[in-house]
Amino acid sequence: MVISALEQRVRTLGPQPLLVHYDGGFGSRVELSGITFANWVDKTANLLESLGVDAGETVRIELVDSAPGHWVTLVWVAACWQRGCAVTTSSEDAVAAVVSGPDAVASGVPTVACSLHPLGRGLDTVPSGCTDYAEVLSEPDAHWLEPTSPDDLALLPDTTFGGLSSTSPRSTRALFVDPGPGWPSVLEILVAPLLGGGSSVVATGVSTETAARIRRDERVDA
Repeated sequence: MVISALEQRVRTLGPQPLLVHYDGGFGSRVELSGITFANWVDKTANLLESLGVDAGETVRIELVDSAPGHWVTLVWVAACWQRGCAVTTSSEDAVAAVVSGPDAVASGVPTVACSLHPLGRGLDTVPSGCTDYAEVLSEPDAHWLEPTSPDDLALLPDTTFGGLSSTSPRSTRALFVDPGPGWPSVLEILVAPLLGGGSSVVATGVSTETAARIRRDERVDA
């Protein structure tokens, strides 16, 4: 299971980088080790619980389409799995909560607005009826792993928790420049290195020259 792989990562490679995110708009570089990433996942899983989202329910993460390579997006996906929830991007699916960007619109269920600031800072103005993701900072640092079956859905419409493990593991350090929307990016950037012990460098909104410099500086393998 992928979240079990995250726990194993913390035990064996915890201080080593799991994800590095460059944001051209902010001119920022954020590095998350396995330990730091897992801490954000724990806090976010606790936020889901605080919002009343129960294990086995479904969460729509609109960020998977609008900001697929952002570290906040990947934290939310992993937190939903830790909470035992399935994740969707479709507005047609019945959901217990919605996670969106800074322009979130309240949707009749708990809706979280994420600033997408490189350091996770809160919003200057929180959209009406929404929760600022920055509230996650007040959540506890630990959250248990909800039991799931390999046959339980992880990604709608049809990817199970067992199916996530069929993602090809990656032990290398790979660079992703402006990754495309949807689940393939999540699987390549997050799931593959968790299963194989690798790491991901994501660059969004950067020039070709900057991407080449990042490739050299980060010593990526692919």
